[in-house]
Amino acid sequence: MRKFIAPFICLLAFAAVPAAAQGVASDTDFRGVTRIKVTASPMAVESVDCNIDGGLLTHDLEHQLAADGLAVDVSPDTVAVVTVLSTREGGSGSCTSAMMLGAYKKASFFDDQAEWLRTGYVVIWQSGLIFTSPADAHLGLARESLSRLGKALLRDWRNANSAKPSAAR
Repeated sequence: MRKFIAPFICLLAFAAVPAAAQGVASDTDFRGVTRIKVTASPMAVESVDCNIDGGLLTHDLEHQLAADGLAVDVSPDTVAVVTVLSTREGGSGSCTSAMMLGAYKKASFFDDQAEWLRTGYVVIWQSGLIFTSPADAHLGLARESLSRLGKALLRDWRNANSAKPSAAR
């Protein structure tokens, strides 16, 4: 009888490990993230020519994230970065922009070559959109595009942090 009990207990213990680890914070995804800093990459002159306002975009995203429960602060541990690359057609005056939203988490790791501990940011989420419009309507479309990206980020954040009942409990 003992021959069967010991392997059975080991099997149960190994099966419980992944279920228990689901709620543990991770350096590579949104698990454990409760706060985020929002910032924008420097904008090129073409973005200004297309009426893109990085301050307004970051303000919009901060409000969207906070309204959905992801606290916004100046903590450097997790950062959301808005990047907009734009170009303006000379003849028509229309603008085309690539907007990217990325979330990055500070992580420490041992560098085998340097033989010491390093700290840097790892990508935990990233997405983007491309849009074209007349220059005078471009900021509105940029705000709408960022809102769509923010919704996708929040959906993945909620999924990573939702309490899932475990079979081990």
